[in-house]
Amino acid sequence: MVTYPSDWTTYSFDEMFQLYPNNTLSRDKLSEHGGIGNIHYGDVLIKYGAVLSEKDSIPRIRTEFESAARAFLQQNDIIVADTAEDETVGKVVQIGDIPFPLVGGLHTIVCRPQVPTAAGYLGYYMNSKEYHEQLLPYITGIKVSSVSKTSIRKTELHIPSTVEEQAAIVGAIQQFDIHIANLAELIEKKKAVRDGALEDLVSGRTRLAGFTEEWIEVSFPKVVIPKARIGWQGLRSEEYLRKGYSYLIGGTDFSNGTISLRDIWYVAEERYTMDSNIQVSEGDVLVTKDGTIGKVAIVPQMDRPATLNSGVYVFRTKNGLTRGFLYRVLQSSVFRKFIDVLAAGSTIMHLYQKDLKNFSFAMPTDGKEQEAIADVLMAMDNEIKDLEDERDKMIQIREGAMDDLLTGRVRLTV
Repeated sequence: MVTYPSDWTTYSFDEMFQLYPNNTLSRDKLSEHGGIGNIHYGDVLIKYGAVLSEKDSIPRIRTEFESAARAFLQQNDIIVADTAEDETVGKVVQIGDIPFPLVGGLHTIVCRPQVPTAAGYLGYYMNSKEYHEQLLPYITGIKVSSVSKTSIRKTELHIPSTVEEQAAIVGAIQQFDIHIANLAELIEKKKAVRDGALEDLVSGRTRLAGFTEEWIEVSFPKVVIPKARIGWQGLRSEEYLRKGYSYLIGGTDFSNGTISLRDIWYVAEERYTMDSNIQVSEGDVLVTKDGTIGKVAIVPQMDRPATLNSGVYVFRTKNGLTRGFLYRVLQSSVFRKFIDVLAAGSTIMHLYQKDLKNFSFAMPTDGKEQEAIADVLMAMDNEIKDLEDERDKMIQIREGAMDDLLTGRVRLTV
């Protein structure tokens, strides 16, 4: 339990806020005129900050709604997500310096502060772990969660008594937000450069220095052998283990071009040894063949054996094709366009071996050029991964700072 400083003030929800209705426009009108719906736009704001301002990508509404909207949402108003299909229920966005009107949606609650506070402070405070813990007992539902106005009104707010201290806290947290936002922008730029290089290098439009050998067009069967779990080897539900001899890689384990082991299933040793064709190791190229077809991953270094679920292919290369180059071809638009054509108009998603026979692509005849291309792109990936790690670390530091500052465990000199 948090013990707040004795010179801070505790407000009941009703002392702090006046509530407003959230059904000013129909769902159709919200969609037609770009109003706010389920605060789905708030993902980045909730993660990186709490103040909604002009720089954020929020759609404008048409002129005929401006007068009603301006009266409805004002600077420093709080928008609370009261219904959502994810963990954002109970999270808030605070209106900042928006020079254009917005309209509240059907699954939000609008709270207007009645007590003077520093701009942005309530947005940060109401997104804090301590405040959200007050709401947790009142959040209901499994697939779609919700929290009622009545429940929100049972909460209390513990805040610094002076606006100056509140403003100092907001300023400190915003420094983290700025750094995180700058990293996020840099990551997107690096990804765009990497994606452009990928398209140029795997097509041969751009050649790396020192390589002059010809490229050839090859059909999939000529250079790749796809392997997958065959029908009679299908697993029964009781054979999916939370701990076991071997990892069992499925399509849901694909993450950012590699395999995530966070929620992976396991199988017993006898199931692993049953088929050596689907035993996979570091560097193997995997592709989903069921559900969302054509997702690509390369197997990372692992601490135990691994085999495949029924929804995944491993592509074995031959006739001079390297695994690293194949992986990059499958990440490129060459393969995506092939998959898009297969998926068009289909309600049953499955990537058959007979379909793969129609796939072709260009490759260097020099294996060293293939490896060099893969190495260049891997270096770009590693640079992006380092930036993502730095961003994630900064987010964790920010969360710790928020906990300290918004509870008064750490005080700022004002």
